[in-house]
Amino acid sequence: MKSPPLILIVDDNPTNVEIFQTRLAANKYNIITAMDGEAGLRMARDHLPDLILLDIMMPKMDGISVCRQIKSDPSLPFMPIIMVTAKAASKDIVAGLEAGGEEYLTKPVDHAALVSRVRSMLRIKELHDTVLEQSAQLKFQLETATKIQSLFWPKMPELKGGSHIWGISVPAAYVGGDFFDVIPLSDGSVLAYVADVSDKGVPAALIMAALSTKIRSEALLESEVEKLIESINNSTYRLMSEEGFFITIVLARYWPDSGKMQIVVGGHFPPLWIDESGIRKMPAPSGISLGVMPDARYEKWEIALSPGESVLFYSDGIIEARNENMELLGNGRLADLIANSKGPPWGKNILEAVRLWQANTPAGDDMTLLEIWREKEDA
Repeated sequence: MKSPPLILIVDDNPTNVEIFQTRLAANKYNIITAMDGEAGLRMARDHLPDLILLDIMMPKMDGISVCRQIKSDPSLPFMPIIMVTAKAASKDIVAGLEAGGEEYLTKPVDHAALVSRVRSMLRIKELHDTVLEQSAQLKFQLETATKIQSLFWPKMPELKGGSHIWGISVPAAYVGGDFFDVIPLSDGSVLAYVADVSDKGVPAALIMAALSTKIRSEALLESEVEKLIESINNSTYRLMSEEGFFITIVLARYWPDSGKMQIVVGGHFPPLWIDESGIRKMPAPSGISLGVMPDARYEKWEIALSPGESVLFYSDGIIEARNENMELLGNGRLADLIANSKGPPWGKNILEAVRLWQANTPAGDDMTLLEIWREKEDA
């Protein structure tokens, strides 16, 4: 808002204009005036006043039309409008408010009422402008946080033995609580995981950053995946138990040369083991989400990935993606997508299919995919 505030008076009666101008100028406001609706509309667009006093009955263009055009123009900032009308014309008051006017005064205008309503509307204008400014600052901070969070996404290593790895995380908002990582280990194996914090936005992103750093440091000390996740759970419990957050995770250690994979799950969906015939059955491991209770135990299970097979890790944002009819994608449709597409890999096709399913529906949750696969022998 300008300092001092700028008020536009639009009235075809010179006496009314003089009265309004004298009374408001005495309160240290800057005043500009227009004598008809068209001139008032033009001055509103040219000068962007902080407040408009707008008479309803005027030549060329009445106040209702002026108000409607100002309020429907997205290029104009918020400008409170006080409609001015005769006492008897209650229908004019209703019409002015329906056109977008914020307040009204009836003629003859009482001095105290005039000053009181002007002050009230200018307070609203000031609050509105403050909120917009804070919103712009927050947007800038979130955009910066998004760029910083992207630095946590890993650079995918080159794997041996015809093995490949690919991953992506798509936050529902600026920053998300889903995350994944791939950590090369000294024996040629890789540690890979997908995790999901039980929240969204900045708190979830901060927890994600802390946990990602912790897993990377612990992975250098603990080679057994079930012991690693037990250690991470205890650290997470100490960090988050009082705040009520928890994290679901599926974590695997993979040996590219042989296709051997060890998997542990903490409250997360088990990964999908996929071959040309569709989704293969694999054991259902047990394990509680990270941060719920200390000293939890986790079950490790092992598979051997053959050429032409893939293991796909995913977060719940995939199966909970909604279309324009608010239908969930669900496990059944995900299985159909896999059955009707060719692979390996399957992940990129699934992501594109989920985006087509969502169409213009805003994402309700972060979406993460991580896929490890081996080339077909004839490839």
